[in-house]
Amino acid sequence: MKWWERPVRMMRLDYISDLVRMKEADLDALARSKRDDWNINCEWVIGTPGIAPGLGHKVTFNTSKYEKYEALGDFDLIREYLPHARRYGIKVLAYLNMHWFSYEFAEEHPEWQQRLADGRAYGQVSPLYGGGTTFCVNTQWGEWSWDLIREVMKTGIDGVFLDGPVTFSGCCYCESCRKAFKAQYGTDIPEEEDWFDDRWKNFIEFRENSMAQYLSDSKKAMEDINPDGVIFLNAGSWHGGSWRVARNIEKVGDYQHFNGAESFFHPSNTTGTKAILEWALTAKHLMAGGKPAVVFSHHALGSWHYIPLPFIEAQLAVAQTVACGANPWIAIFDYALDHSREQAIAPIKEIQGFLAKNEEYYTSTLSEARVAVLFSSQSNTFYLSQLDDIYGDVVTGVERDLGVNLSSGTITRDWKKRKRVCDTIQGSEFYGWCVMLSRGHIPYDVILDKDLTSEGLAKYDVIVLPNSACLTDDQISALYAYVKDGGNLVASFETGSYDEKGNIREENALSDLLCISKIEGSMGTVVAEEYLKAKENFGCLRDGQFISKPLYSLKIVVGEKAAIPIKFLERIGKFYSAPKGESRYPGLVLSKYGEGNVAYLPYLLGTTYTNFKIEDHQALALATVKWSKNEDFEIFVDAPPTVQVELRSQNVEEDKKRLLLHFVNNTGDMKRPMSTIIPIYGIKVVLPGVDVKRIYTLWDKEELNFTRNESGIEFILPELNLYDVVVVE
Repeated sequence: MKWWERPVRMMRLDYISDLVRMKEADLDALARSKRDDWNINCEWVIGTPGIAPGLGHKVTFNTSKYEKYEALGDFDLIREYLPHARRYGIKVLAYLNMHWFSYEFAEEHPEWQQRLADGRAYGQVSPLYGGGTTFCVNTQWGEWSWDLIREVMKTGIDGVFLDGPVTFSGCCYCESCRKAFKAQYGTDIPEEEDWFDDRWKNFIEFRENSMAQYLSDSKKAMEDINPDGVIFLNAGSWHGGSWRVARNIEKVGDYQHFNGAESFFHPSNTTGTKAILEWALTAKHLMAGGKPAVVFSHHALGSWHYIPLPFIEAQLAVAQTVACGANPWIAIFDYALDHSREQAIAPIKEIQGFLAKNEEYYTSTLSEARVAVLFSSQSNTFYLSQLDDIYGDVVTGVERDLGVNLSSGTITRDWKKRKRVCDTIQGSEFYGWCVMLSRGHIPYDVILDKDLTSEGLAKYDVIVLPNSACLTDDQISALYAYVKDGGNLVASFETGSYDEKGNIREENALSDLLCISKIEGSMGTVVAEEYLKAKENFGCLRDGQFISKPLYSLKIVVGEKAAIPIKFLERIGKFYSAPKGESRYPGLVLSKYGEGNVAYLPYLLGTTYTNFKIEDHQALALATVKWSKNEDFEIFVDAPPTVQVELRSQNVEEDKKRLLLHFVNNTGDMKRPMSTIIPIYGIKVVLPGVDVKRIYTLWDKEELNFTRNESGIEFILPELNLYDVVVVE
C-alpha cells in the first residue's frame, strides 16, 4: 500500500504572521512533539501563508522565482524542518494558500482577478477575510501557481495541499473565462442568474469543469518533480447550495489522492441536534468519492482561534471521522499553545494515541452497510421546484403573547430567492434522512450520482432517494432494473420529476416505480394543526395515530396496486379547531415492482425532521426503511439514539473476516459545545448469522461474553464513554 492509502493522522501547526517562531524553535523537539504529543504521521507546513492582508504570493522556502516572506530571511522553513519530521516518521505536505491575495499583488496582475458580471473584481466587492482578493483558474495565474507547486516540490516534501482556489459566488466573468466559455458553448456567458436559460446551466457546469481541469494540471505539475507525490484541495461538502463555489468531489476526485473538506465547529444560536453528526456526514460524503478521505476539524472554539475546542468536541470530531472510515486532521495556532497547551493537546493526544496504537484496525476497512442514501449533486445544483405553493411562509403555529404565527399570504416570485429555498431543502432533506437512520442504528453509506448504475446499486439492499429530483434517463433505467431484480427503494417528494439539468419532465420518470398516477399539486406551507393519520399499525406507529403534517406535501393519486397505510386528513385551516376526516390523499405509498419493494413519501420528511426533530417523523422514516428491506438488518443495537453505530469489516486472512463495530457516544449535556458526555451502560447488540470466535473491545481489550440464539450472536457492551470499537473475530 502507498503511505496515503494507510491510516493518516494529519495536523497543521500555524504560526500566523509570526513564522519567525519556527525559525527560533528547536526543530527536532518540535517534530518529536508532533509525533508524541499529537500522535500524527502527516503534517502540513506553511509553504505560502494564509494571513492578512492576503500573502498567498509569498513563500517560506528559498527559491529565486517567488517573493520570500521577509521575516524568515535566509531561513528555509521547509528544507530546515523536513529532516526532523522524517526522523520521527512524519510525512510532510506543503500548505499553499491559493485563494487569498493582497490588493497590492493583484494590482500587478489585474487580468488574473475573478470578476463579477459588471466587471468589478470580486475582492473589491467582497473583501476576503476583511481585505484582499482572489484569482481565476482560467487566467495566466494558473501557470504562476503550477510553477509554485513545482518549486515547493523541489524541497523534497511528500506533496501539497491546495487551500483553494475557489470560484466564488457570482464569478467568473474575466476575459479568460468569457473567451473559454464562448469557445466551448458558442455563446456569451449570461449576465444574470437565470435557471430557465440553458446558458446559465452551462455556466454552472463550466465553472466546475474549470476547477477540475485546474486540479488536473496542478497534479501534472507536481508529478513533474515527484511522480509519487500526493495532492489534494479543500473540496466541497454536502451542504445545500455548494454549487455556488463550484466545488464538486465527483468532478475533482480523479485528480487528487484524498477527498478532503472542512467541517469546523462554530458555536451559534442555531447549533443544535442538526450539527451533532456534522463530522460523520462529512466523512461519509467524502468517502463516497472512492478515495481516502480527510475531514478537517479545527482545534479552535469557532472564530476564537486562540481558545481550544472543549475536550469533548475535539474528541467527537476525531471519533465520528474515523468511525466512518475517513482520516482526521486538526489545526492549531501556535499562540494558543502559549496559554492553553495542555488543554489543546490533551484530547487529541489521547484519542489519536489510541488510533496510532490500534492502526491495524483502521487499515483497509470496508463499510458493511446495506442501506445507502443518495447525495445527488445534480439535484443539489439544478433543483428548482415548479410548485408555486412551496414558496410561501412556513406556518409553524408558534404561540407567543396570545398570538400565533400565521402566513402573510405572500408567495415569492423572485427565482433567485426560490433557488435559495430549494438549496436549503436539498441540504436539510439529505441531512434529515441521514440523522434519522443514524438515530435508528441502521448503518448506511452515502452514494453519489455516479453510483446510480447496476454495479453501484447492487451492493445495497435499500436505496434512499431524499428528494433526488434531478436524474438522468440512464439513472432512471438503473433504478427500475435495480428494484425489478429485488432491490428496495425509499423516495421522497419530487424525486424523479426533473432531468439532470433541472428541466421539468412531462410526468415523473419514476411514476411506475413509485406507483404514482398523478400529482395534483402541493398542500402549501402550513404544517401547524394539520395531520396525517395511520390507517394500520406500521412499525411503532399505531392504527389511528395522528402524525404532524410534514413540510411541503404533495397531493397525489396512486395506482390500484398501492398499499396506503397512512393518509392525510382534510385541511383544518384554523387553530384550536377539531380535526376533520380523512382526505383522499395518501401519506405513504407502499408497492411492489418486480422482486423489489418501493416506499414513496410525498413530502419532505427529512427537511421536517431537520427543522422540528419530531420523534414520530423519525419513527415513520425508520419503519419505512425496515418495511422496504423486509428482513433483519446486519446489526441490532439497544442503545439511546444518540449512540452512533458504524459497521465496518476487514479481511485479515484468506476466507477470514473481522467485523468492527464503531460506537460513538454523542450523548451530551444538552448544549453545544458539549462539556460532558453521559456514559451509556449495558448496550445490547445482536449480530444475525455471524460465525464468531472472539469478541473484545479495542479501548481496553476487554473480552466480551456472547451467546448464540435464534436471533444470532448476542452480547453486551458493559460501558461506553465517548468512543470504542468492538472487534468481532
